[in-house]
Amino acid sequence: MQPAEKARPADGAAAALLAALTRKRRLDAATPKESALWLLDRLLPDAGVNNVPLAVRVEGRLDPAALHSAVEAVVRRHEVLRTAYLDRQAGLVREVLDPDTPAPRPEVHTIGDDGLDKALRAFAADPIACDGRLMLRVAVFRGPAADTLAVVVHHLVFDALSVPVLVAELAAAYDAFAAGRPLPDELRAAVPALRAAEPTPDSLAYWRTALDGFDPAGLDLDCAAPAPARPDLAGDTVLQVLDDETRDLVRGLQRTLRAPEAVVLLAAFGVLLAAHGAGPDLVVGSPVNIRPPEAQAAIGYHVNTVPLRLAVTPDRGFRDLVKDARTAFFGALAHSDVPVDALAHETRRETTSWRDTLFQHMFNYVPAAPEADLTLGGLPARPLHVETGYSKFDVELFVQSAADRIGLRLLYCTDVLDRADAEALARRYAALLHTVAAEPDRPVGELDVWSAADRALPGAGTVRSAATAAVEADRDLDAFRVLAGGPALGLPDAAAWAAANGGYPYVVHPLDARHTAVAGPGGNRLPAGVRGEVCLVRADGATHVPTGWIGRLRHDGALELYGRADRVCRPYGRVLHPERVEAALRAHPEVTAAAVVSAGGETIAFVTAPDRPGLADSVAAHAARLLPRAALPARVVRTDVLRLRPDGTPEAEELLALAARQPADGQDDSDGLVGELRGLWCELLGVETAAADANFFALGGHSLLGAHLVRRVEEVTGTRLKLADLFDSPTPGSLARHLRALRDDA
Repeated sequence: MQPAEKARPADGAAAALLAALTRKRRLDAATPKESALWLLDRLLPDAGVNNVPLAVRVEGRLDPAALHSAVEAVVRRHEVLRTAYLDRQAGLVREVLDPDTPAPRPEVHTIGDDGLDKALRAFAADPIACDGRLMLRVAVFRGPAADTLAVVVHHLVFDALSVPVLVAELAAAYDAFAAGRPLPDELRAAVPALRAAEPTPDSLAYWRTALDGFDPAGLDLDCAAPAPARPDLAGDTVLQVLDDETRDLVRGLQRTLRAPEAVVLLAAFGVLLAAHGAGPDLVVGSPVNIRPPEAQAAIGYHVNTVPLRLAVTPDRGFRDLVKDARTAFFGALAHSDVPVDALAHETRRETTSWRDTLFQHMFNYVPAAPEADLTLGGLPARPLHVETGYSKFDVELFVQSAADRIGLRLLYCTDVLDRADAEALARRYAALLHTVAAEPDRPVGELDVWSAADRALPGAGTVRSAATAAVEADRDLDAFRVLAGGPALGLPDAAAWAAANGGYPYVVHPLDARHTAVAGPGGNRLPAGVRGEVCLVRADGATHVPTGWIGRLRHDGALELYGRADRVCRPYGRVLHPERVEAALRAHPEVTAAAVVSAGGETIAFVTAPDRPGLADSVAAHAARLLPRAALPARVVRTDVLRLRPDGTPEAEELLALAARQPADGQDDSDGLVGELRGLWCELLGVETAAADANFFALGGHSLLGAHLVRRVEEVTGTRLKLADLFDSPTPGSLARHLRALRDDA
């Protein structure tokens, strides 16, 4: 890509900034819904996670001057596109800029034949700051024979339903200016910003009842990777079109079950998620257009995401699930005036990550609109799909339904899934639609959700033996090799070898895949990518010997081991394999051995390391860099010797007795940093005292208040923080450790 043509100093963004600095301002506080988007920007300041892009390819050359005039006309017309946001000490504020505010001048980039997709993605991912200027950018990518118009608008003033309206108005305005004609009268009329009404008490009461008792900790998928220490919301997409047979089966289910197509597909999505470990109590988010009937063409952020709760219990039939999904779907539509951000605190849970929300999976059903002929300046044009490269959720399923086709777009977070697993999910969803169409009354726990590719498993075994001792599995030493051609090892030895050579999960390469299987809770054999209990397959191909280890077969044939099933614990309600924490602790340069023990809902880490002041803080800070907060031990205890049982697990009772004899060390606060932070906790939370281990969120703090705390910490300490740092280090003690580490790194 070549450099963009630069605007004159008084044009575009420079003029808008100058006007913003000199005019008298009327600032309004942003709504909670708007603040939620802003907080996401604060959490990922270098990412365009809130960008909404569009692109139009034109068979010919665009006139940048006429395009600039068209953009100015549309921005002048729509008050919402002249709405700017500022990041202030008290939070996010909003103002409407004057109609004569200059619009951004289009960037012009010259690209090669094969550079368009990459250029559009980079343009779409570049963040838009809340700095008082217009919340959109425009570019023309000039190819050898065609130009592509690209526009990116911040989600605060735009949504997907705004795209066709903006494209149509830009095209009409461009046609006029390119031909030297006056702007059409319909594009001269000012359109005031549409403001959403306050949620009604009835709707708030509805959602409190609908979400009563829900625990979001049950949404994790068995095909997901361990949660990263620092999520970045990077995303990728899998596209699939259902074949004609599957499309017809869906339409048949719609008639048989007397439910809208969207409801049938939503229920099937719930079954797919449950088959991969989520639920059975599920909440799936679904966006709803909240524009009133008279303003369906309004540009702006006029979508609320509603949380649809489904009980996907194994004993109920798909027909029964569809009935409940229909009730939840229409109940949500009737009470869609409540933004999901107003419901975030309706569930009782302690926040362990800024990604902790009411749901981690989205379902978006969009009936396909007929494609209208599009031209710009008389030149043929067609819309292009543009990806930003981000996904706010683990999995987002977009369904586009037309009379002759049903298309699927599966957007997934690459922190959580790799591409092979995402592609497998899309295939399984299509296969599941066949299964439920054939047996809509069969209990969903008995449904075969696997695709034809999944069924091509080596070996014929499908049922494991339930009574064979795990030690018997370890005798089958020829079933595992650490490396091809390497020494034969049993599972414990293989895990120890992999741990010593770095990495988690522990990767073991099977000698012969016919001897290895992963089984689900009911004994069913699981396909590649899905976690379960590792089993060894006997020579008869039908006898599966359980090993007591949790793992999954990778798509490349290797086996990933996560840890022993009997050691799994659940801090904050999340599944945690202590082996992951131990692997991170052993990576500390002074730690020679580590063990993690669960007690009273907390985990305590024991390490062998030199006895020196500040060691526990150093190890805890090291762990915080490598692990998500839910996996961090509540305490680090140093010891000279770590005694293990014959099976390799720690002597838990002995270690807990050691911890009881060694009271928790008072954190070194020679620099007074912990004391300063404790004072800020009291100041912002309105409490009289706050201990060094006082959790900001457990004491009533929330994301917006957290943004204020981060600013105050920066003022007091002079060290710049990210809002995500507070989620990772939510106590004065842990945040002090993080601040000291930042200073040391600097």
